[in-house]
This record gives sequence, C-alpha cells and structure tokens, in this order.
Amino acid sequence: MADDDMLQVSDITQYFYCPRKVYFMKTMGIKVKPRPKMDLGKEEHEREHRRVKERKTIYGFSEDEVKEVIHDLAIENKTIGLYGMVDTVLIMKNGEVLPVDVKYSKSVSVKINWRKQLIAYSLLLEAYFGTTVRRGIIYLPAQHKQIQVEITCEGKEMVKQDIRKIKDLIKSEKMPNVNKGLQCNYCEMAKFCS
Repeated sequence: MADDDMLQVSDITQYFYCPRKVYFMKTMGIKVKPRPKMDLGKEEHEREHRRVKERKTIYGFSEDEVKEVIHDLAIENKTIGLYGMVDTVLIMKNGEVLPVDVKYSKSVSVKINWRKQLIAYSLLLEAYFGTTVRRGIIYLPAQHKQIQVEITCEGKEMVKQDIRKIKDLIKSEKMPNVNKGLQCNYCEMAKFCS
C-alpha cells in the first residue's frame, strides 16, 4: 500500500509522543518490539468490535442514526503522503462520516497525539469518501466513555504541516530534541536515546 515517501498515521502519533521515537524508527530503521501491553490491546480491540454489535448505542449514537459501522479500514491519501488503518468508521444516515479511535487508557482527557491521530484519519476519510469530516470520537472502553472531538479546517491544516515537518525530520537525518517526561520510562527507544 505505502511507498517510502508515505507516512503512517501512527508516525504522527509517535511524533507527538516524542520526535526522537520517529527519528529512531524512520531514520535509523530501529524496529519496535511489541510489548505484552500492546498484545493485550489488540485482543481487547477485537473484543470491542464484537461488543459494539451487542450495545443499544454505537459510540454514543442510537442505532437509528447509524447506517453502517466499518472496522479496521485501511486507506491512504497519496496527495498528502499518508496512510493508516482507522479503528472504526461510522457512516451516519445523514451522510456524515466519523472516525472512531479506541484508546485503552486511564486518562479521560484527549491528549494532543490522540487529537492529531483523529484529524489524520479524517484527512484519509475525506479523500476516500469524498466528504468533509467535522468530528470524530475517542472511545475509552474502560470508562465506557466516548468523547466527541471537533475536527476543524485549521486542525487539518496543522496536521498537513506536521506531515511535512516529520518528512523533513526524516530527510534531514538530524536527531531532534527529546520530549523529557514520564513517557521516557515507558518508551521502547529509551536505550538508544541516552
């Protein structure tokens, strides 16, 4: 699906976690080994898809409002050089298209990398469906909470700029500054970073 000049949506998410993570993966070719937590997340993700069918509401919407639910939609937009797999897409009866991203986190506030990921998915969905995406959903299964996120034109332009910045970072081969914080304790790249 993707060539070397394309970014994956997860690259944007990783960039806002810490730019060095993208540098190590994309420039240095260091592979991330899945952690047990990631494998548990995949299993939970599959269970979540089954649970959606059993609920009376679909990510906060009544069944009457939803025309179709698509899981794990792999799409790309060569114009902006981006590809990814959307967890879930809701096609509403009124024609609206919404990306849904499921997060297994204790946090109940939308983090910047989550917001950027949702906006990136909206750019892919707009090209794929030929429509404008104005909102998306972050779903937190542990809290049974869905958070609607407004997706603005400004946000989309910022993500397009982010894509260019990340591509420039990769081409420059210069190690970026580190985002020092608690995430360093959990980062798979910590041993390469210090």
